Amino acid sequence: MPAAGGNGGGVRRLYHFPLSPYSRRVRLILRHKGLEADLVDPRTDAAAMEKMRALYPMRTAPVLIDEDGFVLGDSNGIAQYLDRVYPSPSLWPEGPRDIARVSQIMALTDGVLGNLIDLATRYYCLHTHDAWPGVLAEIGGRAQGALDALAALVGGLGHPTVIATGWSIGDAWLFTAVAWLEGLPARAPTFVNAAQILSLGWKLPLELSRWADAHRRRPDVVSL
Repeated sequence: MPAAGGNGGGVRRLYHFPLSPYSRRVRLILRHKGLEADLVDPRTDAAAMEKMRALYPMRTAPVLIDEDGFVLGDSNGIAQYLDRVYPSPSLWPEGPRDIARVSQIMALTDGVLGNLIDLATRYYCLHTHDAWPGVLAEIGGRAQGALDALAALVGGLGHPTVIATGWSIGDAWLFTAVAWLEGLPARAPTFVNAAQILSLGWKLPLELSRWADAHRRRPDVVSL
């Protein structure tokens, strides 16, 4: 949807939370395509937070205002838009098998993040309730199952990236999720949501950290 009043003379702007996997994946996509953007962290500016929430009905980051004034929220929506409007280099593979693999990795990654975040925020008020063990077993089990499935997928690839031809949207999705999960222990002492996520009992498979090791020195990853 077009931004009310445009975006300041054709300057691309991204409202983002720097450590959020959803924001990080968008920044990786922008860099993959060689697109510049002014980065705005609304948590440090009350006016920017109000502006971001007014731009996107879900009131969450990331929110992109493109050069033409179009506003998009949600990392999935932003990624789809960027790949169609700026098609080179493409984020998506061409072959059906590779498309299926990338799509599966994206879905599983979003399943991990969504279920863990929901448990640690929206449902965490239940943690002293008798129903909590059942909720944790069901929703936490989905997250762990997705982590284990992702580990099996990357463990059997035979090449460092999700598809043999190189970095894709699947790599951006998975790497930012793994990096975020790995970073939770350091954030837990000062960020209650991180501590609550860690309390859920999930385990990050070693195969995922090993897969991520191959990409930690990529210039676009380092610049995150």
